[in-house]
Amino acid sequence: MDAAVVTLHWIDYLVILVYVGFMLYIGFYFSRKRKGFDDYFMAGRGLTAPLLVGTLVSTFYGLDTLFGTSEVGFFEGISGFFAYSLPYTVMYIVMAFLAPKFKEKFPSGSTMQEVALNKFGKTTGVFTSIAAYLYSTNTMEMMGIGFVLHLITGMPFFLGTLIGAVIVVIYTWTGGLWAVTMTDFIQFVAMMVTVGIAMIIGWNAVGGTAGVWEGLVEWTGSAEDAIYFFRAGAGYLSPWTLVAYSVTALAVLCEPAFFQRMFAATSPREIKRGFAIGVPMWLSFDWCVTFLGILGAAAIGLAIIPEVEANEALFAIVGQYLPIGVMGIFVAGVLACAMSTADSYFLVAGGVIGVDLYRNIIKPDAKERTVEKVTKAGMLVSAAISIALALLFERIMEVWVFQATLIVTTSLIPVYFGAFSKRPQKKAAGAAAAGFGLIASIIWYVWTNFFGTWSEDWEVYVIKLGNVELWQEYGILIITPIALIIYLIVNAAAKKTVETA
Repeated sequence: MDAAVVTLHWIDYLVILVYVGFMLYIGFYFSRKRKGFDDYFMAGRGLTAPLLVGTLVSTFYGLDTLFGTSEVGFFEGISGFFAYSLPYTVMYIVMAFLAPKFKEKFPSGSTMQEVALNKFGKTTGVFTSIAAYLYSTNTMEMMGIGFVLHLITGMPFFLGTLIGAVIVVIYTWTGGLWAVTMTDFIQFVAMMVTVGIAMIIGWNAVGGTAGVWEGLVEWTGSAEDAIYFFRAGAGYLSPWTLVAYSVTALAVLCEPAFFQRMFAATSPREIKRGFAIGVPMWLSFDWCVTFLGILGAAAIGLAIIPEVEANEALFAIVGQYLPIGVMGIFVAGVLACAMSTADSYFLVAGGVIGVDLYRNIIKPDAKERTVEKVTKAGMLVSAAISIALALLFERIMEVWVFQATLIVTTSLIPVYFGAFSKRPQKKAAGAAAAGFGLIASIIWYVWTNFFGTWSEDWEVYVIKLGNVELWQEYGILIITPIALIIYLIVNAAAKKTVETA
C-alpha cells in the first residue's frame, strides 16, 4: 500500500462518515415517500429552479473537472480555461434556450432517447440508447473516488473505486431521482465550499499575486516562461486537438442527465430560471479550478509543497494548512463532486435499460413495478461496467473524449433533426446516422487504442497514415460530419417519411 498524500485526523474521518451516512439516509427517506415509478424516475415532474440549479451544476461538474481542469491549469495556465471551459459555457447558454423547447414539445417525455425513438423508430431508439448507456457509465467518477481515497488513506485504487460505487448505488437505488436531486443540492453546496476553501488557502499559502508570480518563475525557470501561464492562446496541445476538445462540448446538447432533468421540471419557465442561475456558477467554478492548478505550480516553485503530480498539488496545499475537522469537510466536498455526478448517471443508465429498451421497445405494456426492477438491474450492471472500465482506462481525459465522441456522433443528429426540422424526415436516415456514429466511434477507439502508437511527448495515441498523424482525439471531428452527410443522403433517397414535430 502506498503512503497517503494527505494525513487525516480521526475527527476528519468522522466528518466524512457523517456526510456519507447522511447521503444514505436521504436515499432511504425518499424510498418511503415516493409513489410509483414516475415519482422514482422523474421525481413526480416536480423539480423547481433551485433544485434544478443544484442538480444540474453538481451533476455536470465532477472530479474530472476538479482534478482534470486544475491539471490543465497546472500545465497550461489560463489557456486551459479558454480552450476547454468556454466552449462548454457556450453550450450551456445554447441549452438554456433549447431545453424549455424540448419540455414544450415533449411534455410527457422522460429521456432523450425517446425523442429519437418516437421520431425515427425502434432501430434509432436502440442505437441512441446503447450510446446513452455507455456514456452514462461512471468510469470517470469511479476513477476519481478511487484516486481520492488512495490519496487520503493509501488504500488500493481498486478498493476505493469499489467503496465509492457501493455507497452511490445504495442511495440512488433506494430513493430514485428525488434522492439524487436532494443529495445533489447538498453536494452542490459542498462543492462550492470546497473550491472556495481551496482558493483561499492556496492564495494565502503562496503569498498572493507577488507569490504566484515568484513561484511560477521558479517553477518554469524564467519570467518569459512564467508569463505563458497568463496567455489565453498558450498551451502545449496542437490547434486541431484543442478544436477536438472544444467540439466535445457538443455533448452538452445530448446530455442524458440534462434531458431527464428538463423533462422532470415543473415547467419550461423553471428550466429557464435554472439555467440563468446555473450558467454563471459553471463559469465561476471553471475559472476557480483552472486557477487552483496555477496555484499548485506556484506552490511547488516556492517549495511550499513537494514536487507532486499535477492532480495531487491541490490536496498537498490544503493538507498543510487546513485545521482538523475542516480538512474532513474539504474531503467530503471533494467526494461530493464525484458522488453528485455518479448518482445521476447510475439512475440515467438504469433508465436506459428499464425505460428506453424494456418499456418503450421490448414490452410497452409492462407494469410500473417491473419497469422499476429492470431499471435497478440496469443500474447494477452500469456500476459493474464502471468499475471495470475504471481499471482499464489510465487517463480521465481519454475516457471523456471516448464517451463524448460516442454520444455526439450517435445522438445529436437524430435527436435534433427529429425535434426541430421542419422538413420531412425519413426513418432510415435517423437509423443510418445513429448506427454509423455508434459503430464508427467504437471502431475508432479500438483502432487508435490498440493499434496506434503512444506518444510520450503529447500523451495521446497516434495513428499514422502515410505522412498524416491522426490523434485519438480527432475521432469526433472526423465521424460527426460523416454521420451528418449520411443522414442527409439517406433522408433524400429514402421513401418512408416520419411525422415532423
